[in-house]
Amino acid sequence: MYIYEKIFARLEELHMSQIELSRQTGIATSTISDWRKKKINPQADKLVAICKALDMSLVDLLCDEEDKKSKIMTSDYIFDEDLLIERIIDSSDEFKRRVISYIEASILSVKNMESGDDSDTKRNVSIIHDAEGNKIVLINDIIFKGKRSVEWADVEKYLRQYVGEFYQIADTKDIIYIGTDLPDEYAGSNYTKHIKGTVAKAKANAAQAIPEMIEIATSKVYEENKKNKHSRHAKIGWYRYDTRFALPVYQDNGELDRYNVFSARLLIRHASSGKMYLYDVLEIKKETSKSCQA
Repeated sequence: MYIYEKIFARLEELHMSQIELSRQTGIATSTISDWRKKKINPQADKLVAICKALDMSLVDLLCDEEDKKSKIMTSDYIFDEDLLIERIIDSSDEFKRRVISYIEASILSVKNMESGDDSDTKRNVSIIHDAEGNKIVLINDIIFKGKRSVEWADVEKYLRQYVGEFYQIADTKDIIYIGTDLPDEYAGSNYTKHIKGTVAKAKANAAQAIPEMIEIATSKVYEENKKNKHSRHAKIGWYRYDTRFALPVYQDNGELDRYNVFSARLLIRHASSGKMYLYDVLEIKKETSKSCQA
């Protein structure tokens, strides 16, 4: 049984919804649903959080019954490093791959804890509908405040957690990948350098909602690539999609006063590989403000 199959079997066993799993792990609901739809396993660095939420051991999640019964699992504890390596060598190729993935995930988790980078667990984002039935991504936290200006280096660092992920636009079923160029472009593009005040803070904090902003995107428009510098990375051209998000505004006493609603454009590059990559979020405009009671 594949890892994603075990996750959904455990969800059914616990009568737990995908939304609740998303809340406990910080993983976007669109990502969780993609595991089943696309028959893919979650990334290794998400496994520890998933196991904690589902009250499972990594052995239960990573190993099939045959692996559990193999001699690598027979000892309660293994203190001899040479013996441990020998037993890993004697295990199946699939189990070796899983062990290596887990080790990589563990190293990443330790690095994140040492650097204090727990941004992935801080996402407090949901998708709601306005009075006309149109979707808005509601971002409930302001994590990039900046009294004078936004610290874009922090935004760039935050965005790195998405690199390697991919999400689906519900309206068109397009799969949008997150490449290594997004963090730098999002935080350092010419557009970003020229925005200030409310719009700058809106773009910075919208970084929290990249998966959901992709999910609700609409109004797909294509345009040819006209710049030589993008001839390789956007060989097949560009797409623009409309999206919307809302951010909270607080009173001086810390009480929630209202939400500012923004429209934005997702700029997607179409690579020579045929894959579509999120390149930047542009044309951010404040639509209106809504009271928290609305």
